[in-house]
Amino acid sequence: MRIIKEACVGSYLEAKRASVLGAERIELCDNLKEGGTTPSYGTILMAKETLKLPINVMIRPRGGNFIYSEDEIKIMEKDIALCRKAQVNAIVIGALTADHQIDAAVVERLVKQAGELKVTFHMAFDEIADKKAALEQLIAYGIDCVLTKGGPGTALENRETLKALVEQAEDRIVILAGGGVTKDNYQQIVAETGVKEVHGTKIVGPLS
Repeated sequence: MRIIKEACVGSYLEAKRASVLGAERIELCDNLKEGGTTPSYGTILMAKETLKLPINVMIRPRGGNFIYSEDEIKIMEKDIALCRKAQVNAIVIGALTADHQIDAAVVERLVKQAGELKVTFHMAFDEIADKKAALEQLIAYGIDCVLTKGGPGTALENRETLKALVEQAEDRIVILAGGGVTKDNYQQIVAETGVKEVHGTKIVGPLS
């Protein structure tokens, strides 16, 4: 079984190195110390034009929580429009309400703006208590993939939760395991959860 290794990178140079080291896909971000924010349009274009890999772009205007103002939502819509123009593979989004539920109104707006692009829901998912119900919501919204470590801690620690999500998904949505996943432990996570895609800053080795 082929396992897709998605390298989470914080710059074009890291994306380039991940490509050389064997990543099958790139999640392109800025400010990884804050959990990742939207990279510059120049960075997106450079990666898209020079790397022979699918490029997924983080859409997040700032670090911190996932509760967004109207101005921030409009910024994300504009960034998504640029990603469509660049013809990237996917955008990576997430929005929550104050009580840690999926913000349906925001997610629906961003998915609509994405148009033909694939959409991944990022680790904001891990703040949601009822993951089973949340997964069904994301499927209903047409989300293609959810990036998750299964809750607090790491993907390795949350193997049972990840396995349950994979079984619930039934190939209707991709469960992308991230959070402490490395080139040294991803095979164990795959074997014990059934995920077919893994994500991390060290998924193919050190990038800097």
